[in-house]
Amino acid sequence: MKLSVVIPCYNEAQDLKEKSELVLKKLSSLNVDYELILVNDGSKDKTEEVIKSLSKAKYSGYEVNRGKGGAVKQGILDSTGDYVLFMDADLSTDLSAIDTLLPLLGKEKFIIGSRHHKQSQMPIKQPLKRRFIGWCCRKLVNAKFHMHYSDTQCGFKCIQSKLAKTIVEKQIINGFAFDVEYLYIAKLNNQKTCEIPVIWSDDRGSTVSPFKSSMKFLKDMRIIKKNKKNYLFK
Repeated sequence: MKLSVVIPCYNEAQDLKEKSELVLKKLSSLNVDYELILVNDGSKDKTEEVIKSLSKAKYSGYEVNRGKGGAVKQGILDSTGDYVLFMDADLSTDLSAIDTLLPLLGKEKFIIGSRHHKQSQMPIKQPLKRRFIGWCCRKLVNAKFHMHYSDTQCGFKCIQSKLAKTIVEKQIINGFAFDVEYLYIAKLNNQKTCEIPVIWSDDRGSTVSPFKSSMKFLKDMRIIKKNKKNYLFK
């Protein structure tokens, strides 16, 4: 069984080589065939150069920034594995989550990391404001889409390749709400998901505005809801 690991990258040149080598080291220590796909999401720094300098990583990308959802979609389309795992470039989810994931391959089709799973650990917690916004978003998402997830936004998800490529054919969201879109598509098509615990540390270097990103998230939620009929598989 082959695992495709997709990492969306936007202006990640400073730490990308170090982080990618950690991922490659982890994957090479496991009894699994794999490929690492680094997607350059229209970066303005030297991210493209860094990716192309990594001989064991596969380059994917484009010139104009699309957003995290657009980058993950591109990585899934370019993948050749039996399963596609996507994770954040800052490795805020500890790589030990891959060990938890592997026994589930071939048994589960859609596996998601949850920071709020009862067995999860968060050594470095988010600031209170981010935690409050996150809590509100979880409540709104579950209420609006009639779902019951403890965490829709953890950047660690693994999907059977065939299902993943069917989902991205329906995808219309390029921003952070794409995770919700994937889960909603799965729900509408009776695709079961499995939540696993993770060790997660806050990215203190994040420059994303909680208020602006939340407003965009809410707008995208409305778009997702209106697109319900188009998400059904034929």
